[in-house]
Amino acid sequence: MRCIFLLSGENFDLAREEVLALAGTEDYWMFENVLILDADFRFERLAMARKVYQYLFECDYKDLKRKMEGFDWRKVYERNFSMRIINLSHVKLHEKEAEFAKYVWEKVKEPRVDLEHARTKIEIIVTEEKVFVGKVLKEIHHEFHKRRPSVRPEQHPTTIDPKLARACVNLTGIPVGKVLVDPFCGSGGILIEAGLMRFNTAGYDISDKMLLKCERNLDFYKIKRFRLEKRDATHLSGLVDYVVTDLPYGKGSKVTDSLDNLYSDFLKTLWKILRYKAVLIFPSTVDHKKMLNKTDFVVEHEFNVYVHKSLSRNIVLLSRPE
Repeated sequence: MRCIFLLSGENFDLAREEVLALAGTEDYWMFENVLILDADFRFERLAMARKVYQYLFECDYKDLKRKMEGFDWRKVYERNFSMRIINLSHVKLHEKEAEFAKYVWEKVKEPRVDLEHARTKIEIIVTEEKVFVGKVLKEIHHEFHKRRPSVRPEQHPTTIDPKLARACVNLTGIPVGKVLVDPFCGSGGILIEAGLMRFNTAGYDISDKMLLKCERNLDFYKIKRFRLEKRDATHLSGLVDYVVTDLPYGKGSKVTDSLDNLYSDFLKTLWKILRYKAVLIFPSTVDHKKMLNKTDFVVEHEFNVYVHKSLSRNIVLLSRPE
């Protein structure tokens, strides 16, 4: 099905690639934060999208009335409907939502309007270049604020926020049935989001204290399918499907070697054990490009995410060469 994704505004590149990874395609159109592509997956997985629509049509603003009048609304109408305009542009709209709703009203049998609980939610998305019209398939609400690091039972100062953690899990495109591993699991931020998406997970850390914190956090959010082990991430064995990890860097992290050596040793181990894809989150304080250039990994995508004035995170999607 052709879909419209209305992306959230933190990082459009990351939001786009999250959708594409789950859709398994590189064929898309994008206008500002509106992404159009053929997709069929569990949309509720997404972290950085606000809504998903069934694509109905697109047009220039001057042609909108004609397209609205000519569209066969009977094909998408169910029980009742609402009409909403989402203006993402500087275009001045003279028409009200009710004026566009009349085109639906005149086409369907026994029309009913329900502004609060409509079964058929039609939305007109206005960008600077085009107007897109879609039927809402999914409104995505994750209540990330209830899982932010500061409200978890066990906290750690360098933990990434849940929205970014979920997006990183999705960047791998991990399908149902595969296991996600976090070799530096810390207090469990990545494992929480993966667990809420119902993936089996494994978390490793060299600190008994951090493993205990991680377990308490996972239990608090009622995550069931996880395994935690005290292991050195630079000396792992056995194959793993997908890896997502926020590499340790803070003063509160138990780092037994310089960061450059730690990361380099971990990359060597990752090369031996990784089956499919990995997302690694590097602090901006290290030259991650130099380290990665010494490996045979393919860097599929890279994103920079601001944290505060002295730190940003570099998120890198890696895979093995085909």
